[in-house]
Order: sequence, then C-alpha cells, then structure tokens
Amino acid sequence: MQNNHNDVYNIEAEQVVLGCILQKPELIKDTTVKSEEFSWEKHQTIFKAMKELDKDDEPIDYVTLVSKLGNITTEQIGGVSYLLQLGEAVPSVEPFHFYEGLVKKAFKIRKALQILKSFEFTPSEESLYHTLKLLNELTDEGGDISGVSKQDVLMEIYDELSNKNEGLSGIDTGFLDLNLMTDGFQKGDLIILAARPSVGKTALALNFAINACKKNTKVIFFSFEMPQKQLLYRILSSMAGINSMFLRQNQMTDEEMDRAAHVTGIIDKWDLVIDDYPGQTTFDINLKIRREIRKTKENPSLVIIDYLQLIKTDNSYDRHDLKIAAITRELKIMAKELNVPIILLSQLNRNVEQRADKRPYMSDLRDSGSIEQDADVILLLHRDDYYNNNSDQKNKIEINIAKQRNGPVGPVDLLFVKETGTFLDLSKMKVSG
Repeated sequence: MQNNHNDVYNIEAEQVVLGCILQKPELIKDTTVKSEEFSWEKHQTIFKAMKELDKDDEPIDYVTLVSKLGNITTEQIGGVSYLLQLGEAVPSVEPFHFYEGLVKKAFKIRKALQILKSFEFTPSEESLYHTLKLLNELTDEGGDISGVSKQDVLMEIYDELSNKNEGLSGIDTGFLDLNLMTDGFQKGDLIILAARPSVGKTALALNFAINACKKNTKVIFFSFEMPQKQLLYRILSSMAGINSMFLRQNQMTDEEMDRAAHVTGIIDKWDLVIDDYPGQTTFDINLKIRREIRKTKENPSLVIIDYLQLIKTDNSYDRHDLKIAAITRELKIMAKELNVPIILLSQLNRNVEQRADKRPYMSDLRDSGSIEQDADVILLLHRDDYYNNNSDQKNKIEINIAKQRNGPVGPVDLLFVKETGTFLDLSKMKVSG
C-alpha cells in the first residue's frame, strides 16, 4: 500500500528535484516539470519562485529564494531550515532527470485517478470517448522518463532517411575535404582542436566561426587569453584580406580601407558572441551558453572555447589531470544536453618537439587520457614550416583527424595565409586552377 501511495504522492522525488536545482541552478532551464505537477503545495511555491528568479536572470540560491518568497511564505513552507534540508539531502545531481520523471509519473497517476473518479457509472458513448481521450493524453507523448520514447527517435530517423537532405548533417566547417570527412560539426559532439603554440589553432577556430556565421549559425566564442577587440581585428583581417599588421597600425590604402569598412558592416550583422571574461568555470560557461541559445532557438549554434587549460574549476584537485578530466567530462555532458557542437582548443605538450617527425599524436595532448576518452572528434594541427624554415611545404597546414567516433580518420590539408590568418581550401583551389 505504501508503494502505491509513493507512486501517487512521490514526495521524496519532489524533494530531490528541488534539491538538485539548489545545488545546480542551471537545471531549471532544462526541466520539463511544471509547478502543478508537484503534489505538495509548498513544493509548488518553491518551484514557482525558482522559475521566476530564472526568468529575471537572477541566481537561484538560498538568499535570493528567501527574498523572492518573502518572510511569511518562507515560514509557511517550513522556513529556511527546510530549504537547507532540500539542498543538503542530495548527494549528487546526476539522477536529476530520473527523479524528474518520477514526479511527472506521479502527477499523471493522480490525474488519471481524478478522471476515473469522474467517470459515470453507466457511461454514454460520448463520455466514454472523452475519458479515454484524456487518459491517452496522459500516457502519450512524454510518458518515457527520458522525455523521448524509442518510437519517437525511430520515426525521426525514418523521416531523415526518407527525406535525405542534400546538404550537411552538421554545421558547415567551410572546407570541402573536412566536410567530406566529418559531414560538418555534429550536434552534441565535443571536438578537440589541438596544436603547439603559434601553429594556428586560434586562427583556425576563428575561420570556423567565420564560416559558420556566413551560414546563419549563431557562434558563441569564449576567449580566455585574447580580448574581444583583438579577435575582431583578426576576423576583420581574414575577411577583408588585409595584412593584420597593416590593419592594426592603420597603414592601409584607400581601397583596403573601403574593404575594411564593408566587412565591418557584414560582421556587425552576424550572430557572433565573444565572451572574453577570464577565469570562468564550466558552470559559468554552461549558464552563458544556455542564455544565448534561448535568444535564438530557431538557428543552429556553435560553441568555441579557447582554451582548455585556462578553464577554472569550483573544486580543488590533488592532481592536474583530475582537474582536466572533470572539465572535459562536464563539457561533453554540456554538448550533449544542449545539443550543440563544442570546439575546445587545447595545447599539446613538448614531446612532439623531441621527435624527428614533428606530427602530433593524441598522446601529445596534455593530460591526454580524459581528453581522448571524452572527445568525439580530435583535430591535431601540424605545419612543417613551423619547425623547418627551408620546408617545401610553405604555408601548408595539415589537420589530422586523429579520432572521430562516428566517421573516418586521416589528414586534411589547407593553405594557411599567416599575414591575414586565413585558411584556404586546397581542393577548391586545385579545381579552379
């Protein structure tokens, strides 16, 4: 009997959901639970206050929650001690979506019981149809704890196969051979872009951003080393084809000045967000991405983070590799939950410079174990002329797809114009030539 009661009034599940939100406030943005689905009125009150705080872009914590509720309402729900109890009783936020599903399930059972109680003893055909329709609505759509049933996913796959899109399945990289290998940057993927300093990883990341913006994709670029103004100068140099040194020193011809003015107008219209605030944690990054995605839900989004080793953590770790593991794991979960590709730049260690062949391997990634495990795609950059001034591969850069969970691996060559930070597609140049 107790189990049946828990199915109808799952107070513990409601407490876990609220406690998880207190521990990790950004969960409020993804939850599909509604306030009326809580069985306890005080839980409904707390949840409504949380939603209002989120709507006003205010943090969700004990102080703001008490302020939003007011002293009288706070006492009615059990006081500050009850709020503290909710937050402290949750050991981990990992099972949040499971308990969220239990809350919704209990609500559906309560609604079904209400409908059945109103059922006429000798029903007419019309009332029978109405009752069955209401029950069906409760068990249809979203009855699965994960929120999406297997049948829904299979139908989505069937529709995609039946109506094959001639374009890419992911976000256009802007480079033919790279598109052929990856089919674009895929939603939910964590993509590592790694190289030694000054090889060109930030420049390539900016080219990815430029190419995505040209296709009406929203780009959210986190730069923890370079200020926004410097990045915009580099984008302007690449787009206008003007030597970056001449651009910064304002040593341009009239024709170049006209090009720069024209390109500035184009960049201004892009949905490009550059966040150069230093010392951010994965929590900060998560919160800002969610906020930006909410503004433009209709367009795809691409997230670029420059770079991994500059991301901070809220927790302290005895070893640096454990810190990196926590960060990459959080970013992979973030990419999957938000359904966006995240390009994460990373440094390579010095081992690559101690070999005769300077081409990097995945083992050259700093603290590579966790990065290799969490990444869906790993892109390693190599320039022979970076190490050899007499190289016959001048301005040629190799992007080695060292790992791709759902596609082939291998090298892709591009032309790198260092003066403007521009990457050019060699395949297209050969065709045009």
